[in-house]
Amino acid sequence: MLKLCTKPESFLIGRNAMNSERQHTELDLSDLYRDIIMDHRRDPRHFGNLENCSHHAEAYNPVCGDRVCVQLKVNPETRKIEKQAFEGEGCSICMASASIMAEEIEAMSVGEAMERVQTFRDAMQDKLPSESIEGDLQALMGVKKFPVRIKCALLPWTTLKEALEKGSKI
Repeated sequence: MLKLCTKPESFLIGRNAMNSERQHTELDLSDLYRDIIMDHRRDPRHFGNLENCSHHAEAYNPVCGDRVCVQLKVNPETRKIEKQAFEGEGCSICMASASIMAEEIEAMSVGEAMERVQTFRDAMQDKLPSESIEGDLQALMGVKKFPVRIKCALLPWTTLKEALEKGSKI
């Protein structure tokens, strides 16, 4: 006669192990993402003033006090970003986002940079899956869990878009 068990122990042990492993992996990723954000906050890439820039924009979020200034030097013939810099002050998310953005757009064409801005914006607003974002930028996808902080992550990107569209000089 076949004996049926409604709760096989091996199944429960295996399922608990999988849940534990998944939770551990999620914590590890959360720690990794936090470390990436803090690294960019403590040691921002391309931070400073860019002399003789061809494109410039500034933005301020009065709700949280974040301020960002994006400066670019775009080659007029190739329309490629030759140099980029940002200045500003604000929360860790905003400053890390600006630092990651500055690394992301290095040597891109204006069109590629505009596409990257839109891709990041769409991912932050759940119009694209988070998996469509790679590299250090992926660390900012966790911000979506805190809707009030999405603007902090988007401010540098919005400022970059404005600078590229205007092409204004200082």
